Amino acid sequence: MTTASKLSRILLVSPWFLLAFLIVPAAVILTITFHLNLPFANPALLLVNNICFACLAACRLLRYLSGLLRPIRYGAAPRPRLGVVESDRSLAAVRGELTASGYLFTADGSYGEKRDSGYLGATLFYAGLFILLAVGSWDNLSKFSGLLLDGMGPATDLNSLKSYRSFTKGPLAGTPDSLPRMRIIRQYLPDSSYPRGATEISLNSGDGKEQRHLLLPREPVRYGDYELYMAKLVFEPELVIKERESSRVLYDNFILLDPLVQKRGLFSFYGPYVGNDLVGGLYYQPEQSLLMVVITRNGKRVVTDLQFQVDQQVVQGEYLITCAKMGQWSEIHVVRKRHKGLLWFGGLLAIAGLAMRLALRSKRVWLEEAPRGCRLWMAGSGAARFMK
Repeated sequence: MTTASKLSRILLVSPWFLLAFLIVPAAVILTITFHLNLPFANPALLLVNNICFACLAACRLLRYLSGLLRPIRYGAAPRPRLGVVESDRSLAAVRGELTASGYLFTADGSYGEKRDSGYLGATLFYAGLFILLAVGSWDNLSKFSGLLLDGMGPATDLNSLKSYRSFTKGPLAGTPDSLPRMRIIRQYLPDSSYPRGATEISLNSGDGKEQRHLLLPREPVRYGDYELYMAKLVFEPELVIKERESSRVLYDNFILLDPLVQKRGLFSFYGPYVGNDLVGGLYYQPEQSLLMVVITRNGKRVVTDLQFQVDQQVVQGEYLITCAKMGQWSEIHVVRKRHKGLLWFGGLLAIAGLAMRLALRSKRVWLEEAPRGCRLWMAGSGAARFMK
């Protein structure tokens, strides 16, 4: 076999070569799951890997599609090195019996194969694999995911990247230009009706048409090619801590308070902070606008309560504590919709094709003249009974 034909079989036939494209995804999964610092665990490299994998799957799919109508699908190469059987019957007799049972032979009669449904399974496998990889790669190239913290007030232009606290987008994503202006009408604190809170919004596309939606955590609302969903309600108070004697500022900044998985007493929101020579945490109970400030400094811990918009300043030990401002935000995500239906279809098609290929093995034979009859090499069990 020539070097060119060996390379062609590695690229277009060998199932083992496909394992090379699993190295990068495995490194990424292990790095995320076990927090390992593995080589090749790079999102950009993963995208390049999947695009190359999709191109290879497309080439193999075209090869298998072209063989569906050919009488000889697999071709004579490579012949097995082991499994040779000697027979005292003539080559013509053996070939005639195999032909009668459904085998098709090449013009020189040295190679034959039986049409099997496993070939169709391989075709379906590469079709599903190509759909899965191509659609997934396109979704990553054109992805857009933006996070914004917004509260009741003026409408927010979702097409402006300045509206987002953070965003990620693929190389082909561009800037959003089909999103509406969003205005938050009402925010619902967590209760029996909305255990994780909710946000009522108004979407205005600029042509006078208005849509109203109630955003619930992890329940997206579709708008064109995008989905909007609320992740959670958060509060952002401005905490100021000073030394009582010198009025030196130890901390002055906003603290983002996230919902607690489990309440601590009355408090359902919490956020940590680090200041000058101190660390601490801030708890919040929105129903009574009650804050609990925890300060740790030089091994000493101080805890005090402060009611927002009631207590202008609290004196606790050696500290002066104030909270004059607080934002109440809905954390809203805007993402370009992924083609989940096509991804599921491609994945299921690939699994079904692979199962068909594994269950229905190919049946191939190679014949050669021998001094006392003929030699026969077999792939699959279809020809074994003819040599008994």
